[in-house]
Amino acid sequence: MPTVQQAIGRLLRNGSQHVAVAIWCEDDVRERAAERGMTISREQAQGVITNIDYRQDCELGITWTTIDCVLDEIAAETE
Repeated sequence: MPTVQQAIGRLLRNGSQHVAVAIWCEDDVRERAAERGMTISREQAQGVITNIDYRQDCELGITWTTIDCVLDEIAAETE
């Protein structure tokens, strides 16, 4: 999972190129989990971010549905 610093470094290496960027962070994941009645640790949220970063579909991107699917996997593991 890239850190903010690593992401900034990648953007800086692109110089003057125009880019489109969507940022998802641990707090987004934890807040979404809470909305769904789940409590997850910061480490679990990091795992969700890593998971969606590796499994994202470049045509669909990352959406709340993407995050929900990974949270569903976590919920199923704890049942």
